[in-house]
Amino acid sequence: MKKQLKYIFLLMIFICLLTGCYSQALYKKISATLGIKIPANVKIEYEDTHGGFHGDGETFAKIQFDAFQAEEILRQITSLESWHKLPLSENLHLIMYGGERDNVEYAYNFAKSFGISHVKNGYWFFVDRHDKSTSPEKDEDIFERSSFNFTLAIYDIDTNTLYFFELDT
Repeated sequence: MKKQLKYIFLLMIFICLLTGCYSQALYKKISATLGIKIPANVKIEYEDTHGGFHGDGETFAKIQFDAFQAEEILRQITSLESWHKLPLSENLHLIMYGGERDNVEYAYNFAKSFGISHVKNGYWFFVDRHDKSTSPEKDEDIFERSSFNFTLAIYDIDTNTLYFFELDT
């Protein structure tokens, strides 16, 4: 019985260490991608469906900041040219919330899929990671290709929430 408890205890330590290292890597990845420093002591919800042969999938993170952290995040965001004041561009709005343009229905609605309410007060960040992209910071050609590879983040000032989304198809 003591031997079993010892192994269970060691397994629990290993899991704690592994998840701690993983969450640190996650904060670093999101921070590096967005150009902001995300503190490690924030509430984060995370989902990643990437995998398989081509690495297709979606990554989603919802990061909740307290008032002090939110003040610092907002200071960082507003100091960077890569972040833009809402509203989203028309293309990104169609991807996140769906809609119609030129008699074409865009039914992506990723915001609904991940439980993101319609953010009205905040900032957004976008990078087109598609290998055919000529301007990664612009979304002009996003519907001209047969696949998506992009990163989009939306910071909601009213709720101090950062939504991070990567799509690879």
